[in-house]
Order: sequence, then C-alpha cells, then structure tokens
Amino acid sequence: MQTPYRPDNKTQLPLEHYLKLYKQADVQEISQLTGVPYEGRFILNILGETKTASWPDFEDEGWSATAKILFLRYLLEGREAPPFNGFVTYRDMPWGDLYDVNFQGRCVKRLARTFGSKPEAFMKACEATGGVRISGSGICYELCLLKGLYLRFTLWEGDEEFAPNAQILFSDNFPQVFSAEDRVVVCEYTLDRLKKLMTA
Repeated sequence: MQTPYRPDNKTQLPLEHYLKLYKQADVQEISQLTGVPYEGRFILNILGETKTASWPDFEDEGWSATAKILFLRYLLEGREAPPFNGFVTYRDMPWGDLYDVNFQGRCVKRLARTFGSKPEAFMKACEATGGVRISGSGICYELCLLKGLYLRFTLWEGDEEFAPNAQILFSDNFPQVFSAEDRVVVCEYTLDRLKKLMTA
C-alpha cells in the first residue's frame, strides 16, 4: 500500500521512524556510547545552551522536526567524539565531494548572506554561544557544537567591489559522529541559532 503524500512527509516519516527506535533503545547504552549524561532526561550542551530530552517520548524544548531528527540520530547512532587533530572543509570529509554544492548553498552562502553586512551582529552571536575568536584572515570564531566537536565559521565583509564571503570548517572528528547529510543539518542548526542570537 502506497503511503499517502503529505507536505511534511520529508520530515514526518523519518521522525516517526527514529522516535520508534528511540522508544526501544537502552538509555544507559546511549549515554555510555555518546557520553551524554542521562538524569531522567538526556542533557545536551549544544552551542553553549543546555537542552534536555526525555525518554521514551523525546519530549524536548521546542526543536523543529529537522532538529529532532538530527539529535535523535545523534543519540541513536552517534558516539562520543574522539580527539581531533585539526580542521577540514566539508568537501574533504567522506562523501563531501558529492554533497558539497548542496552544502555551499544551504550553509556557506547563507552565512555570508545573513551576516555579510552585519559583522558586529555575527561577533555578538558567536560570543553568546561561548565561541572563541580565532586570529587570521576575516572574522573567525570557533564554536563548540557538542562536547569534542567544533566548527569554525569565518566571515569576510562585503564592500563596493566584492560580495561578502564565508567559510565553514569542521574538526576532523566529525565523520566519526555525523553523516554527510547530518553535517549539513548541523550547520543549518548553528546558523538558525546564530540568527536568533543576533537579535536577542
């Protein structure tokens, strides 16, 4: 029997799938594998903000369906981040070459478009997450997504001659924790958070 089409099928069907797996999961095993504390609820520190999620119903703090899928997958399939040696581009990670055009449009260009003419707002938002300013070309901040997982967002302001530009780098342990598609969603989640903090 064919599943009836609904506008939210792209998120609703995967969400229902992962919620079912989550209900069946062993919370202590999840906590042990990911390093995420469980004290009646999972406690995640995401971009300097404490978020919690209950089990088995995954009652959360108002995440979008896409964010729910991302962090459900992290709890179900992720692992505690191993030590990292440096930072890499999206393209340099596994499967990155296949999805890089998609990543550039959804994340890098969006970063430049959102903050290219608002460098002070970018700095304010990054610092509100606990981000650390990194010296070098452009305005660069190192952000802690989750314990042991770091992003570097760099912004170059636009002027009369050049359009704003941006770069996003990942700590090289990301592939051990997040898939290629989830790495895109991680950056979209981060951009949503920065945009919210920009006006806070």
